[in-house]
Amino acid sequence: MSQEPVTHLNRFLDLILATETLEEVFSGFIIANKANEELKILRFEEEMKNLIKSLGSHENIEIAIREYVSRTASIASESKIMTLLSLLEFAVKNNLLPARLVCELILTSDKLQYENEAFWCCSFALINKIIGSADYKGVRDLVKIMLDKVNTIPANSNVSILSQLNAMYKVFQHVFDRNACLLPAYLVLDEIQKKMYPKGHWPHWKFAKLLSSFVDSFKPTAQMVSIAGRSKLLPIVNYSSTIGNAWKLDPLSAKFQTRCLLPYNKELMEPQTYLLRYVLEQPYSKDMVCTMLGLNNKQKQRCPILEEQLVELIFTAMERSENESEGGDVTEQVANQTLFFWQHLSSLLIYFVLFHHASFPHMVLDLHDKLATKSLRKGRDHLMWVLLQFISGAIQKNSLVDFLPIMKLHDLLYPEKEPLPVPDVNKPSCTHAMAISSIWIHLMKKAELEPVKLQRPLPVSLKLHVEFLQQNLLNTNNLQSTFSTDYRISLLCNACMYVKSIYYI
Repeated sequence: MSQEPVTHLNRFLDLILATETLEEVFSGFIIANKANEELKILRFEEEMKNLIKSLGSHENIEIAIREYVSRTASIASESKIMTLLSLLEFAVKNNLLPARLVCELILTSDKLQYENEAFWCCSFALINKIIGSADYKGVRDLVKIMLDKVNTIPANSNVSILSQLNAMYKVFQHVFDRNACLLPAYLVLDEIQKKMYPKGHWPHWKFAKLLSSFVDSFKPTAQMVSIAGRSKLLPIVNYSSTIGNAWKLDPLSAKFQTRCLLPYNKELMEPQTYLLRYVLEQPYSKDMVCTMLGLNNKQKQRCPILEEQLVELIFTAMERSENESEGGDVTEQVANQTLFFWQHLSSLLIYFVLFHHASFPHMVLDLHDKLATKSLRKGRDHLMWVLLQFISGAIQKNSLVDFLPIMKLHDLLYPEKEPLPVPDVNKPSCTHAMAISSIWIHLMKKAELEPVKLQRPLPVSLKLHVEFLQQNLLNTNNLQSTFSTDYRISLLCNACMYVKSIYYI
């Protein structure tokens, strides 16, 4: 800004302030004359016109008005402040200054503090008068700044600043009034949700009811655009996926994907982990889970919430197996259902880890931490069989480090200091009982091919299992004779025929 407009601005302010000072000094001797007052105001307004015209560019005007506001805020006399701000009102109403610029420069002034009572009250009184001249985008930006100002007022402030609070309250009341048509009410709601709710606390008590009532006025709208009882509905897998967005969840939080920040029912805004877990439990649900979470199998997109629910399902399966063992009399149907559940978990694990939607080492570590809180040992063989299904196919293509967390799980679930007995190979359950031995063989064989070496030998608890596999591998004649009567070949296949070299490590 050139020096001449600065000089003009200072002369203009000095003229007004000097006149006011003279009148205050002789206030006891001067008789007020309405006509003289009107003439004086007209003269000030004419000077204001000349001042703005002399500034020229928008940049010069902005710098000058910012200085104008700053000097006004430094004045202690309320009458002088009112006079100076009334001239800004005149300039706005006569299209000499844009309302948005004036309001913004006042609100962003570092001297607009609630401790400065006179300037605060007069400023918000001016904003309340001229904010209607701004367009709706400008009003929205001003609402943002005012909400930030609200947060600067301590929530425990008492009635000593009630006049300042009332001045600001009237502006909010004017903006929130739908009949005033300053901007779409939803834009105000959007700013309130962004500025207030994420912070976890409400502003000063003076504004709490006003803001909450405004937000609550959108509850009927939220009910209109939401499905009744949505959080209680459960889909039919392979049929409900065609409905579209009804079951869409956020892949980070597992919350329903709402289109806007409306005050929905609390149930709709909570993580829908039960819904996700329910779908995961259903057979042939993998495609629907990907649709719900927006997962693309062509992209490596890890989903922590999916990992969490898979771990929860495995933990649930461990509890089921534990309860069946403790219950004694378990029907064949119940046992088959539990076994089928483990097989289903194996399919889910392979699918989601294979497509990089879940991290195998992270899942194993999370599962270890969860199982460490509760003694669940009866389902350990089933668990190791599930993990073996993935390890046997993936260990050749991945680093050994990704599979080392299995050792922590082994130490937790297999604390025996004596060798485990060899299971009955005539029963299919032997493949589950010896799954941990097959996993260990895979790990030791993988260590031969990498610079990372296992720092621990074969656990004592698995010694008899490995010896049994070694003996059957050497005795091929016996294998041929029992091919159709037991599961020895299946056990050797699970260990990938690496027993011979491992046994002598």
